[in-house]
Amino acid sequence: MLAAKTTHLRKIKVHTDWKGNLQTEHFVRGFQFIVDEPKKIGGDNEAPTPLEYVLGSFNGCLLVVIELVANECSFQYEDIEIFSTATVDRRGLMGTADVSPYYQTVENEIIFYSKESEERLEELMEIVTERCPVYNLLKNAGVEIQLNWTMK
Repeated sequence: MLAAKTTHLRKIKVHTDWKGNLQTEHFVRGFQFIVDEPKKIGGDNEAPTPLEYVLGSFNGCLLVVIELVANECSFQYEDIEIFSTATVDRRGLMGTADVSPYYQTVENEIIFYSKESEERLEELMEIVTERCPVYNLLKNAGVEIQLNWTMK
């Protein structure tokens, strides 16, 4: 029996070069970015850390999925602001305590500038959290995520 085609699957590829001194350079689909660490742990502080990129990716992923879902269900808004704060116990990375080296919590605040109802906002949030890859990646890793979505 022939294997079924998997045209719905997508591979994400990244090439990474080590630059030394806790800095790396990454290449994705013709784009390039640097990852670094603060000087206090040995980096040069020339770029965000990997965990800062992940939190930015969380915000970006939420906004992409919000826009897709809002278009699907005709949810109208004029603008969106998003703020996320993650808590990390550095003892995990340093190996000085038996704690997770990644986020313990993420608090997310999204402000919608919209005339939609609170009920419609709740419906949007439910669909977005079901479909957002990075939200589900963090949730499935056991990260406590608090979502605070409001309208102005």
